[in-house]
Amino acid sequence: MKRSSWLIVLASLILIIALIGCGGYVKKDELEKQLTDQKTSIDQKIQLAQDSAATANDKAEKALAATKQIDKIKEEILSVVDGKIDSAMVTAKTDPQEIKRIAEDAANKAVNDAKSFVLAEDEKIKQMAKEAADKAMNAAMEAERKAQEAAREAEVAKTLPKISEPIKFVVYFDPGKAVIKSEGIAELEKAANAIKENPNAKVRIEGHADNTPVVYSKYRNNWLLSQARANAVKDYLIEKLGVPADALKDAVGFGEYKPAAPNDKAKKWENRRAEIIITE
Repeated sequence: MKRSSWLIVLASLILIIALIGCGGYVKKDELEKQLTDQKTSIDQKIQLAQDSAATANDKAEKALAATKQIDKIKEEILSVVDGKIDSAMVTAKTDPQEIKRIAEDAANKAVNDAKSFVLAEDEKIKQMAKEAADKAMNAAMEAERKAQEAAREAEVAKTLPKISEPIKFVVYFDPGKAVIKSEGIAELEKAANAIKENPNAKVRIEGHADNTPVVYSKYRNNWLLSQARANAVKDYLIEKLGVPADALKDAVGFGEYKPAAPNDKAKKWENRRAEIIITE
């Protein structure tokens, strides 16, 4: 009986050990499976990170390339517009009918380039395209404005005498005075336009007086009176009519010694004058 009890205890111990051993192998297999799954998950995440990095790098390169392309197109637009402006300024003086075509070409070029910009998918690129298009359109409008201005100047130039020989503009003064009269302003405006249209011409301003002795005047003699008249004309052309100062270097008074008419009662008023003489 006692022997049977020991056998039962021994069998129980063997069974318990076997169960424990089996349980240990089960836990080991589960741990190995978990480690394998975790490794697989980590590898997948690493791969996803690498793919994301590659995609981001590709997008960055494309964005950089797009930006460079935009800068290039912007430079081309501005170059074309600058060319149109220069062309307009030259052409307008010889053929004003070209103005509208030049301005329209510049505007159409700007619009077409702007449409190409707008096709971009990136919002930042679209904004840059819009800004470039706006600048191009503004430049085109400026080109048209300058061309129209040049055309108007060309029309004015047609009414001015050509400087194949010296041309003269004359204004007259009251006795003993060197004040520009309202009657002489139109003549000075013609002279100013002629000087501006012929920037390489030589301009001389001469002041003159009649032979009446200076008595009731702030000028001591006719030399000083005639010089004051020449200076008055020079100052008016520069300050009121915008003639460049370096175009009017010579302003000289001749007193009563270069009369344009006899110094009699009927004609001496013609000697109270200043002359703007333009030569090539």
